[in-house]
Amino acid sequence: MNSRNLILFFFLSAFSSNIFAQDYHPPLDFKMLLSGTFGELRENHFHSGIDIKTEGVEGQKVYAIEDGYVSRIKVSTWGYGKALYITHADGNTSVYGHLKKFNKEIDDYVVEKQYKKEKFEIQLFPQKDKFKIKKGEIIALSGNTGGSAGAHLHFEIRNTKTEHPINPLQFGFDIVDNIKPTINRIKIYPIDGEVNEKEIEESFSLKRSGEQYTLSGVTPIVKGKIAFGISTYDQSNNTYNKNGIYSIKLLVNSNLIYHFQMDEFSFEESRFINAHIDYKEKKISHTKYHRCYKLPNNKLSVYQKMIEKGIVNFTDDTTHSVQFEVMDIYKNKSLLSFKIKSITTQIERKNSMISPPFSQYFNYMKPNVFKVKNFQLHMEKYSLYEDLNFEYSELDSIEGVFGKIQHCHHDYVSIHKSFVISLKAEIPKNLKNKVYIAKVDEKGNFWYMGGSWRNSMLSAKIREFGDFCIIADTIKPNIKGVNIYPGKKFNTQTTIKCTILDKESGIKTHRAEIDGKWILMEYDYKKKLLVYEIKDDLEKGKHTFSLVVSDKIGNSTSYIADFIR
Repeated sequence: MNSRNLILFFFLSAFSSNIFAQDYHPPLDFKMLLSGTFGELRENHFHSGIDIKTEGVEGQKVYAIEDGYVSRIKVSTWGYGKALYITHADGNTSVYGHLKKFNKEIDDYVVEKQYKKEKFEIQLFPQKDKFKIKKGEIIALSGNTGGSAGAHLHFEIRNTKTEHPINPLQFGFDIVDNIKPTINRIKIYPIDGEVNEKEIEESFSLKRSGEQYTLSGVTPIVKGKIAFGISTYDQSNNTYNKNGIYSIKLLVNSNLIYHFQMDEFSFEESRFINAHIDYKEKKISHTKYHRCYKLPNNKLSVYQKMIEKGIVNFTDDTTHSVQFEVMDIYKNKSLLSFKIKSITTQIERKNSMISPPFSQYFNYMKPNVFKVKNFQLHMEKYSLYEDLNFEYSELDSIEGVFGKIQHCHHDYVSIHKSFVISLKAEIPKNLKNKVYIAKVDEKGNFWYMGGSWRNSMLSAKIREFGDFCIIADTIKPNIKGVNIYPGKKFNTQTTIKCTILDKESGIKTHRAEIDGKWILMEYDYKKKLLVYEIKDDLEKGKHTFSLVVSDKIGNSTSYIADFIR
């Protein structure tokens, strides 16, 4: 890029969110309204694209944004459901998720491969010349497949070489947004200091006056090393959704201390979201705070600037100014300004915290092993985001549990890497192959974690703290014919539908056949529904439909129905 073009690039960038010059076709042919933005705070990950509303229905036409070729096709029960990846000559790959159906040429190819492999879930990487796509070509119909919570199109743009998702709103799609972000609350954290005479974090409500936010009539008193957090969201015109924000800046005494900005990230780092947010607050109150400081094992690359890891050391007796600047990608900006008073005198603590008892100190940089009679834990190094005092106790058993419940620290502390726990209990011989490790929630519900025997202990690989126990699953999955039963006569019926359910360990596999030959039944786990579209070449006469469903422990149920077409 020559100097003249470089100057023009920066000039245009200063007045437009369209940082990239590509003239992409919109993925939908009607007004684009967003229900989710890039970098939004999701469960264990940052949102890697934008969610586009499809007017509350499935079956909207989805268009290729540019010339290219289909480089990947994925069909999954979870995640993106039916997803299509198109690689373009400009170095980007576009991704379209939660689709209802691919266009006929692609769909025929996918179904052929599914029948060949006898699998519903499949991932394919066609040759470059297999499906050449033109800009504006209809490639699919929108849907609600996979982990989608409602009909919409999940849309991404990725750097083809690095596979990093890039903020799609940098490409100038026609989205109307002149609404400034909303700031809910802030937190002040005593890292090695005090806030209002206490050594625990404190949250503050805000008031808004015109275009400015400030604290609600208080001046926090701080001492020593302090950090900040903020709860905020963004909205765009004509939608009610509370979406993620693009940029957060924190300034102390007009000095930029912290700058978070969501332009691009890698999938490998996405789980570090649990170090970025106040995980405990989210777990307990379901409120999401951005930490404006860095935990020791936070390797995110989304920070444009970070002075002293975002931690400010207040060592004087004076008043300081603090300002947050929260901005969306369309440069709508909200400001929060307030004062804090720092002191050096010894504070007489009103509510001093008593450190809880703990069993063992865990260093996040080292492997950690914990062993007692009925419980063991093995954790790799860098599994934690910071050091912790690991707390363990053995709790009383409850109905349905073998042995006692093992309290493995607190589930409001986040974990980055999976670790292994092992539990010991007296198990009847006839149930040894039917037991698994379950997490017990506060309501007494059991959640399957897995389990395999290692010597005399049952082990599972997990990724969260909490209360764990051993329970058995001897109950077979349930199958119910929705529009089929033994002796059913098909006239105009074009599908076979069944619901499947397992309330214990959960469904692992299903296999359906007609006259002994595998058939493709699409699985919607949200509706617990299997659907087979009857082929035109199914001959008239008597046929046998069979379905076998197995759970994660190996319990199986068979359903057989003869029908006449």
